Amino acid sequence: MQGQGNSSCLAICKNTKVEIPIETENSHLRGLKLSKAAAVVFGILWGIDGYYKFQMNLYAQLPSIVQGAGVGQPPFLSGWFSFWSGVAASQPMLITYAVGMLELAISFALITGFLRKFAYIGGMAVGLFIWAIPEGFGGPYGPGSVDLGGGNIYALGLLFLLIIDATYGPSPFTLDAVIEKRVAWWNKLAEIRYDTGRRVWKAISDKSMHLSRVTAIIFGTVYALEAFLAFYYNLPNNIVSVVSDQASGAPAFLNGWFAFWLGQVTAAPVFYAYLVGGLEAALAFSLLCGFARKTAYIGGAVFAIIAWGVGEGFGGMPVPGYTDPGTGIVQAIAMLILLGLNSLHGTDPFTVDAIIEKSHKWWRKIAELSPAA
Repeated sequence: MQGQGNSSCLAICKNTKVEIPIETENSHLRGLKLSKAAAVVFGILWGIDGYYKFQMNLYAQLPSIVQGAGVGQPPFLSGWFSFWSGVAASQPMLITYAVGMLELAISFALITGFLRKFAYIGGMAVGLFIWAIPEGFGGPYGPGSVDLGGGNIYALGLLFLLIIDATYGPSPFTLDAVIEKRVAWWNKLAEIRYDTGRRVWKAISDKSMHLSRVTAIIFGTVYALEAFLAFYYNLPNNIVSVVSDQASGAPAFLNGWFAFWLGQVTAAPVFYAYLVGGLEAALAFSLLCGFARKTAYIGGAVFAIIAWGVGEGFGGMPVPGYTDPGTGIVQAIAMLILLGLNSLHGTDPFTVDAIIEKSHKWWRKIAELSPAA
């Protein structure tokens, strides 16, 4: 199926006269539109990240942010944080503004679809460095710390977008597509599928479904660890303070929103804490095993947005040291990209869904966004 899907979409992109089933063509375009919508929203978030690097004298806070990220970390990481604390202290303005410019460049590339191959790979590197340095690998973990950071999710989201490009090649919804009509060699800079002269890009293109499954497993592992942290650190005893902290300092027009949720978690902290942990465990199972994927991706996006709007206070109010709009919204975007991959790849043979669909055809309505094989 994967090879047939690739040929169909390439035929569409090259405007050849190959006849393509309307249902399959619509599925491909639906997936590409979903991925483009995700890239645009994701690009806006990167733009917010970059904008705040130039606000409120963040560079003056950088040394203390990096130093604080190392507090409470395991002893074997002390050298890592000591090194970066020294670097941040020596050139805080240069580092802060350089990262800000990179994030703004990634934002432009995602929104417009410009030099996507380099933007995705560079963005993954930036996201992982942010996760590993100022975010302190998402830790240190303890009561009230129930997520693994945002930088790793940013990197995973960009990897999902790269896999979509590797699967179906040029997208008509990009600036790259416009440039490629006038500059023949531009596709070597922008497209994964065209750069087949290099072994690594050909492997990504040929094995995009495998890579999609592996990346979903990594994402599922993140959710599994977050569910574990919620139960291990007894989230019921902390959930009220978590929501209360987000409510403090929020704009007046959000008072009703936070008052409602604060009342809910205060009345039933055990229920809501275990609901959050249970939903994260269910999402982890779906991502790891490939079970009821379409339903899980849509439900996961809704859950992530609600978690972002309550437990993260829409990313928190801008204060010195604030550099990102929260992880929940990024997780929702990753779910949207997974939904696009589900549509583009069709039935993934490396999932529990594929096994169930062999004996229960109706299961496709729960598991697949793509048309029947």
